[in-house]
Amino acid sequence: MSYVYASLSLIGLCALAGAGVGIGSGVAMMASAMAEEESKQKASEGSFAAASPQERKPAAQGARGFAASAK
Repeated sequence: MSYVYASLSLIGLCALAGAGVGIGSGVAMMASAMAEEESKQKASEGSFAAASPQERKPAAQGARGFAASAK
């Protein structure tokens, strides 16, 4: 009878250890994903370009649409 209790306690101990490993790896994955998102956000903060007040002309004059007016 004591073997049954011993085996059940070992199974329970292994289950608790497995749950701890699963939770720990999940927390680690979430932390690394958050750190990656923060680094992406910090990298993109300094890359804004101001809009130009000059109007741009179309790149190719011959590449107009089908019903474009000709000058």
